[in-house]
Amino acid sequence: MKYLKFGKNLEMSQIIAGMMRTKDAAMEGDALLNFVEKCVDLGIDSFDHAPVYGGYICEKLFGDAVLRKKPELRNKMKLVTKTGIVLPGVEDNSRIYYKSTKEEIIKEMDKSLVNLGTDYVDLLLIHRPDMLGNPEETANALEALVKAGKVLAVGVSNHMPSQMAALQSFLDIPLVTNQMELSVMATYNFENGVVDDAYIRRIPLMAWSPLGGGSIFENTDEKAVRIRKEVDKIAEVHCTTADVIMYAWLFRHPVRIAVVTGTMNIDRIRTAVKALDIILSYDEWYTILAASRGYDVP
Repeated sequence: MKYLKFGKNLEMSQIIAGMMRTKDAAMEGDALLNFVEKCVDLGIDSFDHAPVYGGYICEKLFGDAVLRKKPELRNKMKLVTKTGIVLPGVEDNSRIYYKSTKEEIIKEMDKSLVNLGTDYVDLLLIHRPDMLGNPEETANALEALVKAGKVLAVGVSNHMPSQMAALQSFLDIPLVTNQMELSVMATYNFENGVVDDAYIRRIPLMAWSPLGGGSIFENTDEKAVRIRKEVDKIAEVHCTTADVIMYAWLFRHPVRIAVVTGTMNIDRIRTAVKALDIILSYDEWYTILAASRGYDVP
């Protein structure tokens, strides 16, 4: 396993096990505990959560199956969670919205700690930019949680560079990552300043949906077919499979990208681990980029 530094004091596995599909996969109890233990055995020490996953269910499933059953595992793992999304009906609201007030952030964090079965998380992310949010108030909430020992490090998810800059301007502690959509199917965040901003801040990125949500394996649209054709050729050269190459494409980028997997199948997790040993050439990397865009670089 390879590990990345997030700020000065936090190190996490470059492969992060995403817990978003825990409920959908009917993964709970001993099955979930077994999955987590196998991830840890592979060197994956980081697990990605959010209160809204599974309709506010997934964090508790994890806490019940893992940390309340085997609390000693807490010292072997890093927990990531998020804050700031309110699903319909929670506040008598008719639609989903983003809310990054101090009250909301602290309320969600306290509930996440109870659900997860821990007294702190290693990394807390602002899940989505709140258009009505006051970055000074959001910053105050994050610093209060760090000061209280409930959170060790903070970052954001789905934020543009200017949104990160606005929040950071009110913080005395650094934002240590930005979790964004990055995959061979979704390359837009390589081109809109997100990667450049990560370089400037000296931070790694986290990639959600690193396999494009699996759509590349099923879609028959022109883009997916183009990518599959080139990825399959490159996979054959490396004597491996297409999904390994898609992970390797992200790992090849020097900005340092940690992938958040979306599977509860341990064999597919092992696929991501295999990708850490493959280094794509410039020609291979740009071939995949061209297939995704539909044209070569000028």
